[in-house]
Amino acid sequence: MHGMLHGLLALVLLAAPAESPVDPAEAPEGTPPIARSSPASSLDGWRWGLALGWHGTTFLSHESNSYSFQSLALSYLASKGRSGPLLHLTALLPLQASENGQTVATSSVYQDRWGADVLLGRQWRWQAGQDFEAEAGPGLHGTLLVLPGRFGYRDFSALLLGVGGATVLRFRPGVHIAGAPLGVGTFAAVAFDFYDPLRSNDLRAGLTFRAGLYAGFGGR
Repeated sequence: MHGMLHGLLALVLLAAPAESPVDPAEAPEGTPPIARSSPASSLDGWRWGLALGWHGTTFLSHESNSYSFQSLALSYLASKGRSGPLLHLTALLPLQASENGQTVATSSVYQDRWGADVLLGRQWRWQAGQDFEAEAGPGLHGTLLVLPGRFGYRDFSALLLGVGGATVLRFRPGVHIAGAPLGVGTFAAVAFDFYDPLRSNDLRAGLTFRAGLYAGFGGR
């Protein structure tokens, strides 16, 4: 009797059709397709944040004089998409000035000391490992230095205009703040300046460099 039952059970199992994956094309209407994440999709959208770093600019005049300024820099960095706009806005606090190799603290020479730096252009973004992404691109550049001299010293305000580029490397640690994914990383920017309307275009050539640490939001 038991042998007959086992035989019948085996026949039922053999006769039962094997389950096969459902073809998405044959799925009932209204059934949502299975979502598949794409690494490229995580590169879309805005990235924005704040960055703290150092800003240095050195330029040569047509009279062969050399001037350098070192500043503390607080930047707002924003970009959009795998290929889209790039904006860096930076507030500067000049700390040190140098003229033809002679270096002084800006507080001892200038009555006020502040400045701004702008880079506006286009960037390209790509994946650099599972939790890293990078972006880089060129743009138009400008550095404004407002340095009215103390009594007995001359004003040294300047507006350096040119072209530049920037790069940002972000790491996503998987932390969310108020529902927004956090990204931390580093940035660097360089520019070549060739025009200064505030100093009667006495600028022959200038080089500006900015770098530091970044923290912001955006991405998956």
